[in-house]
Amino acid sequence: MLRKLQISPSHTGLLLIMPTDLESYVCGVLAGEAATFHSSAGREAMAILARTWAIRWRGRHQAQGFDFCSLTHCQAFRPPDLGVVREPPPQVGSADLPSKVGGFSAVLETRGQVLQFRGETIDPYFSADCGGMTEAAGNVWPDRAQPYLVSIHDPYCAGSEHASWRRELSLKETEEIIRTDMRVPLAGPPTRVSIAKTDSSGRAQILLVEAGMERQVDANEFRYAANRRLGWATLKSNRYTLEQRGGSLIFTGRGLGHGVGLCQAGADEMGRLGRSAQQILAFYFSGTSVALLGDAPADSVASSEHFEISFPATQQEWAPQTLETLEHARGELRSRIAQIGVPSSAADAELSSSRVRVRTFSTTSAFVRATGRPGWSAAANDGESIALQPLGLLVRKGILESTLRHELTHLIVHRARASSVPHWYEEGLVLYLTHEHIEPVRSQLAPGRSLEEAISHPRSEAEMKAAYALALERVRKIAEQRVEGELWRILQQPSAQDLHRLVEP
Repeated sequence: MLRKLQISPSHTGLLLIMPTDLESYVCGVLAGEAATFHSSAGREAMAILARTWAIRWRGRHQAQGFDFCSLTHCQAFRPPDLGVVREPPPQVGSADLPSKVGGFSAVLETRGQVLQFRGETIDPYFSADCGGMTEAAGNVWPDRAQPYLVSIHDPYCAGSEHASWRRELSLKETEEIIRTDMRVPLAGPPTRVSIAKTDSSGRAQILLVEAGMERQVDANEFRYAANRRLGWATLKSNRYTLEQRGGSLIFTGRGLGHGVGLCQAGADEMGRLGRSAQQILAFYFSGTSVALLGDAPADSVASSEHFEISFPATQQEWAPQTLETLEHARGELRSRIAQIGVPSSAADAELSSSRVRVRTFSTTSAFVRATGRPGWSAAANDGESIALQPLGLLVRKGILESTLRHELTHLIVHRARASSVPHWYEEGLVLYLTHEHIEPVRSQLAPGRSLEEAISHPRSEAEMKAAYALALERVRKIAEQRVEGELWRILQQPSAQDLHRLVEP
């Protein structure tokens, strides 16, 4: 069993094989394939699909000594930040403060879930944008036809940036693509190119090329060849009409990708409209259902009025204490943000939008694999849910209460922050609101490293500590210079002058 990074030479350079468990792999796929999603349900649907694909196609690169590549041949995979996996330090201080990450909550919420058809794991596919009509798998890959991979009308991706596109190719470029890249012999230069056949979804299947004599060209192969030569988005899909004007071909199309299975643009919009992950998957994969892997660990769940925590059996002893602490911290936070000028009605709106989901793990290694955070982070937070190191560990270190208070505050501040406000201000405001003690920092950030970079992607514990202390110091100065009541307004509705002042010198 592979337990560490393996590096070996290959014909293209160096081959890096990274060991990972299933859930960590799914997390990396979401970072690579769904980083632009806005809806939680859309990300959860993608997590279930990514996990299903991994189960269905495990060992695809077995001949090369690994399961999957990190490219779109398998699933685009972006590995998590690599850090030393170890226990958090015993001292309470900025080095113990949790860090925010994005995207892991979808993996946690769908842990162990796969998509099945009649009790069997399906063969799942997805593309960026179907252009309003998904494609039947059998039209693209005749041996992959399935009753759940048929063409359907999709109204949800109509507002996508890829909903409409146009590309012009000269007949000279077209000749080079067909003759050189596709190695199709032509009797002469092309004089006319048209669509000879479309499939049931309206996508081009066969192109007719008049070049001394008529030749039929596979439209899918032509698109791939054109994109290899001229750029990956030259012809975004085969869902296009073709018009010839003199020596130019005008492709007017819709969508991006092959269009089979789930449409990412449509799925994200469905999530924004309130559909669940299960409803999204049922729409794109008719007749399928979500099932739990037989060997997936079943966690216990406990809840209070405003929180729900999932925990392995080894952490059950501390679950009631955690819920009680979170409810108490919620009340304290409501009072604290009211002190800085936030009306009580607005504070209630920020705190009661939905029940907060919390998840803890049995070991530090499991936490690291699931969140991608280094072992010295006590917790992680993506603005939707909170992931914690083992509760027993946080209790022994004496940092459970401070960690929970910090993470809850972070979640609320993150939800309220305007996108134009830098992350260092968010972190500094969290520390300011929670009255956390930060040890004075003598060393500055490394030359060339900005505070924003150090906050977002700390290279070490020491850098994180220095960055947190500096962020808190700057927020304190703003509170002193412009009164405390301005802090929340700057977070939510910054003026141009505010943003100018927040820019690092």
